[in-house]
Amino acid sequence: MLDSLLSYSDSPYWLVLIVIISTFMLEDLAIIGAALLAASGKMMPELAFAATCVGMLIGDTALYLLGRLAHRWPWLAHHCRHPLIDRQVRPLQQAPWHQLALIRCMPGLRTFGYIACGVARVPGWTFTVANVISILLWAAGLFGVAFWLGQAYAEQLQAWLWWLLPVAVVLFFLGQKRLRARLEAEA
Repeated sequence: MLDSLLSYSDSPYWLVLIVIISTFMLEDLAIIGAALLAASGKMMPELAFAATCVGMLIGDTALYLLGRLAHRWPWLAHHCRHPLIDRQVRPLQQAPWHQLALIRCMPGLRTFGYIACGVARVPGWTFTVANVISILLWAAGLFGVAFWLGQAYAEQLQAWLWWLLPVAVVLFFLGQKRLRARLEAEA
């Protein structure tokens, strides 16, 4: 089934576009998926890694800009009022580098965290540099492990991949829901 989906286009640029767009939805799974595509030979590893980093940078920057725009549009400011955003504003104003690194490592905080960066008026240069460094470190670690495992266990994973992927997505969403509920209860 994977081969039939991937044979839709022989162009690696089609896969690059898919990887970039997939980072907007499930960033960590997109990194793992790109690494497995590279391990299976469907994409060059450098291209797969670059696509994940570009997608992450675009998505994070869009969320940051959304938070910054909330200062100009009252409707957007109203919709950016959320306990998880409000809770992160003061720490971001006091120690943006530390908080940005923490946000990258906490998957349940990313969406709210990058919006909070804009709401907290973290300087654009600080946000961009810290974000690029955290993207490179996080993606390199996750991509490297998934690539290595993909190469080492490619044949065993091929048979189980289509069963494991839906399970991974469901577990991811349940984990996100549980993490958000816990963080909102603490707020």
